[in-house]
Amino acid sequence: MAFNEFDRLSRSTGFLLAWVAADGGERYAKELATFGLKAHHVGVLTLLQDGPLPQSRLSERLGVFKPVMVTLLRDLEGMGLVRRHAHPTDGRALEVHLLPAGRERLEVVEEAGRRLSDEFFAPLTPEERLTLHELLTKLAEPEPEPGAGAEPEPGAGAEPEPGAGAEAGAGAEVEAGGD
Repeated sequence: MAFNEFDRLSRSTGFLLAWVAADGGERYAKELATFGLKAHHVGVLTLLQDGPLPQSRLSERLGVFKPVMVTLLRDLEGMGLVRRHAHPTDGRALEVHLLPAGRERLEVVEEAGRRLSDEFFAPLTPEERLTLHELLTKLAEPEPEPGAGAEPEPGAGAEPEPGAGAEAGAGAEVEAGGD
């Protein structure tokens, strides 16, 4: 039997993820470049669809440093896609507004992204695409801030008392085994 390099490489989920992500990222970057945009530009436009946001909030939501956001917004302003205004209630802050040209550019980019996704994910069934999307979304979700959320119930996740019924053990397992 001949040595199959792909078989060996495909044993590592981390390697496969990096390999597929790099390929998909390169394709996406090339497609966005035809519109004069990068992924973070699209992220800004997407976040502004529901209305203006403070510049600092955009930085937080996209996970980029404030100087990077300044550069992104300068790019987008130079293309006539967004405009920064003084925040109406906080004189120290700037609020970013999506302009009609930005909304139009985003619609075109999203359509191109759908076509690219259809091509890239063609080997997967619609059900597999949905599953992959759900799993990637789960991995990409930000972790809650420490101390945020409800306090666990007393005894949640604890081992059941000796002699406790099956229901007690199952309930504790479900609570402890959550996301």
